[in-house]
Amino acid sequence: MRRTRITLGLLAASLAVLVLAGPAAAVTKPQLERAGWGCIAPVPVTDEWHCAHPGGLQALLTGTAPAVNMLVFDSSGTKLLGTEHNVRGDVFHGQPCPTDPPTYRYTHLLPIFGIDYWACHRFDSDHL
Repeated sequence: MRRTRITLGLLAASLAVLVLAGPAAAVTKPQLERAGWGCIAPVPVTDEWHCAHPGGLQALLTGTAPAVNMLVFDSSGTKLLGTEHNVRGDVFHGQPCPTDPPTYRYTHLLPIFGIDYWACHRFDSDHL
């Protein structure tokens, strides 16, 4: 089980590096879904697609993962906007989110989505 998590983590990190490397290496939401990733657009808060590695979305929604990183796409699922780091409430310690203006703070998802996670966008998000 641990080996699977490590492998998935390395796969996710490698994919993120490829995605951020440039247009030639761009990935889309449909490609990730074909590879087993889970994606969700949390409407009405935003229509931007948030994709997590295989099993990551389920772990986030059930509260079993201490942290889940997501790739965030525009509403078409074709343009990568950046990443989102989600930390479970019992693991979160009030750290700042230096990459998410205007507040530069993590956003508590419990009152918004009913899950006890704190989210930090690694891009200029317009929805939280």
